[in-house]
Amino acid sequence: MREVLIVYLFGVILLLAVSTMINGEEEIGLDHILIAGFGWPILTPILALRAWISR
Repeated sequence: MREVLIVYLFGVILLLAVSTMINGEEEIGLDHILIAGFGWPILTPILALRAWISR
């Protein structure tokens, strides 16, 4: 369980670091960045399962 938490936090930090490189004119708000940062562990398996089922 500890490894999962480490991977999750690393992903959040990586997404937040990448988000600092987004220009202001691209109109990506902080809410979108936070949803991406904290929602990817839930959304990724769901999308992978849907892709697997639709094969």
